[in-house]
Amino acid sequence: MAEQKMCMVCNKAFDDANGMKWNHDGKWYMFDDMGCRNRFIANPAKYLEATATS
Repeated sequence: MAEQKMCMVCNKAFDDANGMKWNHDGKWYMFDDMGCRNRFIANPAKYLEATATS
């Protein structure tokens, strides 16, 4: 069974096996779909700052 993760862009739960990956500054991040991955790519600081403060 695939592990459940939360998308840092839209806060939806998704299966790790079905997520989209992106490597940013040497670290892999997972997203629930291509749209969220693309939003992260366009402005990674917005999402990284939000997760650092939560």
